[in-house]
Amino acid sequence: MGGLVDYSSLVINIIVAIIPSIILCYYVYENDIVEKEPIKMLFMLFFLGVLITVPASFMEKAVISSTNINENGLLNCFILSFLIVGLIEEGYKFLIVYLGTWKNKNFNHKYDAIVYAVFVSLGFATLENILYIIRSGTEIALLRGVLSVPAHAFYAVASGYYLGLAKKCTLCDLKSKSIMYKILALLVPVLLHGTFDFLLLTNNETLFGIFYCFVACLYIISYTYIKKVSKTKMMIDKQ
Repeated sequence: MGGLVDYSSLVINIIVAIIPSIILCYYVYENDIVEKEPIKMLFMLFFLGVLITVPASFMEKAVISSTNINENGLLNCFILSFLIVGLIEEGYKFLIVYLGTWKNKNFNHKYDAIVYAVFVSLGFATLENILYIIRSGTEIALLRGVLSVPAHAFYAVASGYYLGLAKKCTLCDLKSKSIMYKILALLVPVLLHGTFDFLLLTNNETLFGIFYCFVACLYIISYTYIKKVSKTKMMIDKQ
């Protein structure tokens, strides 16, 4: 009976862990009002997002181990948040989105990039969330469900927004602008991710207050851009 109870608890924890990602993926997909992206393609991107969690985690641990970086002190927290966790995780996500979608014929609208980036990012967040909840229990599920998992989607909205602009510039033969937007598609999520982690890792009460304001801003800005970009015209239209 004990094994059965443990197994049931594991299943419940996994279900609780994936619910936030399902809700957010559905929301972003439903807002794709101009032209829905192929479900098969989105499943592939989500699965790839799950897969890159493993190499990203190994790389983070390897860098932390080789540099002896810890959470003591503001400088260490900064390096850990921005240059290790933020850069590695967002770098992997960007690489998958770019290599997996840039030349795809379905990528013909600025909002498409947001959809792609969100599905990859939430695939990553799903496995990460499952591991956290299995390790710490369902009591952490609500907190991660309204903070950590949506945060990954927010970083993706920023990345997708700039990648969509990069694609439009490429179609309009504006190569230098396209390169600039590609850089922003990686840099902005790294900065957002790094800020999120830094405000938490410092374990400072004042910064905790800033952290919740920061998350609230991410909610508002991401919602605004999803609604705005999903209604714009096809990228082949220069208007």
